[in-house]
Amino acid sequence: MSLVEAKAKNNKAKKAPSAFALEEERRAKAAAEVRAQEERAAQLAAEQESARRAEREAAELAGAAERAALREDAELAEALRRSEVDAEEALARRVSRCEEAVSSESTGGGGDLPRRVERLEASLGTATEGSLEERVGAIERLIGPEAGEAAEQHLPVTEPLAAVSLADAGLDTGRPAAPESTMGGETTCIVCFARVKSHAAVPCGHLCACGPCSELMQECPYCREPVMMWMVPRPV
Repeated sequence: MSLVEAKAKNNKAKKAPSAFALEEERRAKAAAEVRAQEERAAQLAAEQESARRAEREAAELAGAAERAALREDAELAEALRRSEVDAEEALARRVSRCEEAVSSESTGGGGDLPRRVERLEASLGTATEGSLEERVGAIERLIGPEAGEAAEQHLPVTEPLAAVSLADAGLDTGRPAAPESTMGGETTCIVCFARVKSHAAVPCGHLCACGPCSELMQECPYCREPVMMWMVPRPV
């Protein structure tokens, strides 16, 4: 080997990295890879924690919304129950006022509302279709607003019905089967006690009801005889 070749080989050997340098480089690369993996793992863990936190918040919001809906439903149900109770109590008071205004043996205050309304209808000789509220309203219109107000104020509007009770009992009142003009107070209707008697029942002939009440009566309120028609007598 010549001197020139030996120098070239020596220079090449000097330029080649040593085994120590290669090991250090390998270790540095491995450490960098480990750090990169740790960073990726930390980022993934943070993302997972954020997702779990979002799920918890969503569950809490859903639970709060459900509790609010349940509370609102409960409040609505309670308000509806109170409204129904108030409406039933108001209807019972109206029925009681009607019973006080009519005040006959067939309209006792016991029993539930439908039965009491049926007794009122039987006492007044009328049968009304519709709901209980509509039937009570028809009875109130039949007896007249003045009688209902007087009953509410505990005024003695029921005394004129004594003649009706005598007739129902089959007792002789001493009156002929002719048009009556003084029942229920001087010349007032024996049903509503507010308007003037103007209509006589046919065929019994009792002059005992006003026009609006006669339209609702299927029986004579004095003798309970079926009414074929109502007529307005004309004085001679």
